[in-house]
Amino acid sequence: MIRFGRHSISFRIASILTVIITVSIVSFSAIILLLTRRAIFYERDRDVLQTIQLLEDTVRAMNPNQHAPDVNGIPYYMFYRISDGNGRLLRTNDPMIPQLPETPAESPQRYYRENFFIDGNLNLLYAAKTVTVAADTQNGYPERTFHIQAAQDIDADTADDLIHLMPAIFAACCIPVLMVSWMIAYRATRNMLRPVRRITEQAAEIGSEHLDRRLDESGADDELKLLAHTFNNLFARLQTDFEQQKRFTADVSHELKTPLAVLSGYADMLDRWGKNDRQVLEEAIAVLKRETASMTHLIESLFKLNRSRNEALSVYTKEPIQLRPFLLSVQQDFALIAPQARITVDCPDTAVVHSSAEGLKEILRILIQNSIQYSAPEPRITLSYKDGVLCESDNGCGIPPEDLPHIFESFYRVDKARSRASGNSGLGLAIAKAVAERMQITISAQSTLGEGTAISLQFKS
Repeated sequence: MIRFGRHSISFRIASILTVIITVSIVSFSAIILLLTRRAIFYERDRDVLQTIQLLEDTVRAMNPNQHAPDVNGIPYYMFYRISDGNGRLLRTNDPMIPQLPETPAESPQRYYRENFFIDGNLNLLYAAKTVTVAADTQNGYPERTFHIQAAQDIDADTADDLIHLMPAIFAACCIPVLMVSWMIAYRATRNMLRPVRRITEQAAEIGSEHLDRRLDESGADDELKLLAHTFNNLFARLQTDFEQQKRFTADVSHELKTPLAVLSGYADMLDRWGKNDRQVLEEAIAVLKRETASMTHLIESLFKLNRSRNEALSVYTKEPIQLRPFLLSVQQDFALIAPQARITVDCPDTAVVHSSAEGLKEILRILIQNSIQYSAPEPRITLSYKDGVLCESDNGCGIPPEDLPHIFESFYRVDKARSRASGNSGLGLAIAKAVAERMQITISAQSTLGEGTAISLQFKS
C-alpha cells in the first residue's frame, strides 16, 4: 500500500494556493490602506484650504468700519485665527492657537510642538497667508493687511487611529480566512486527486507477473481518464513485448539446445573412438564444423535482429532513390550469388521513393534469399512497384493460411524439419520486419499454397 504523507500533492497545492491568497490579500490590503490614507490626507488638505479661502473671502468683504470680521460657516473641527498687520488678534475660535508662519499656496503644512499643552502636544495641519485689501481712495480708507490661518488638530483626528489600526484589523480578519482557505483547498485537491491515488495504487500492483491487469477507466471523461487509458495502452504494449521476450528467450534456448547436444555427443564419440578410428574422426569433425557454422550463423542473425530493433545502433537516413536502377542493381547482385534464380524487375523508369538505400537493400536480400530457399529448382522472382507499394513475389510452395500471420516472428518456421536441414535460423523475416519498422515501411505478406508468396513493402508518404 502506498502511503501519501503530509507533503503530498494535496498538501503542497493547498499550501501554494494559501500563499497566493495571502499575497493577494496583503497586496489588496496594502492598496486599500494606501488609498484610504491618501483619501484622508486629501480630505484634510481640502478642509484646510477651503477654510482658509473662506477666511480670505470674509476679510475682503469686511466693512472698513468694522473692528473685527464676522466669521460664519467654519466647521467645528477647524481652528482659525485672524489678526491685523500689527499682529493684533481680531477673531479666533481658540485663543490658545499661536500665530503661525505663512505656508506655500495650496500646500498645507504640519506644525508640531511638544508639551504645548499641560496634557499634551500641539500637532496641527494648517495653512496661513497674508491678505492685503486695497485702499478705497474714494471713501478715504487706507490699505489694510490681515494674517489669516486655518488649522486642524491631527492628534484629535480619529482617522489617524483608524489608519494605524487597519493593518491589525486586516491581519485579524485574514488569519481565519487563510486557515479556512487552506482547509478548503486541501480537501478540494485531495478529492480531485483521489483518482490519481487510485491509479497509482493500481499501477503499483501491476508487475511482470500481472501485466494482464488494467487500470480502472471509469469516471468523468477528463484528463485523468485519458491518463488511465494511456497507462493501459502502455501496459498492453509491455505485456506484448514481455511475452515476445519470453518466447524469444525460450526459442533461443531451444535453438541452441540441439546443436549443443550434437556437439556434446560427437565430442563424447571422439573421446571414445575417434583417436583410433579415422572414419569416426572425420565424420565427427565434419559434424562439429557444420554445427559450429550453424551456431555462428544463428548468433550473427540474433545480433543483426537486435541491431535492427535498437534505435541507438541502427540509423537509416532517408534519401530519394531512383527505384528502377536500384532494383536492377539488386538483380545483378543475385545473378552472381544465385544464377539459378530468374529475377524480373517491373518498375516504371520515373519511380522514386524516399527511403534508406542500405536498409531497403537489406530487406530485399532477405526476401529474395527466402524465396530462393523455398522455391522450385528454378525460382522465378518478380520485383514490382505500383502506387507506392514495392512487391517481391515468387513461385514457391506457398505458406499455409494458419502459418501466414506468424512468418515475421522470430524462429518461426513453416517447415521446421526442412528449415533445420537447410541451416535456416528462422530469423530472416523477423529481421526484415524490424528493419522495415525502423524505416517506417509497412510490410505484409500474401500467399497461396502451392503457387507462391508475395511480400509487400508500403512506403510512408
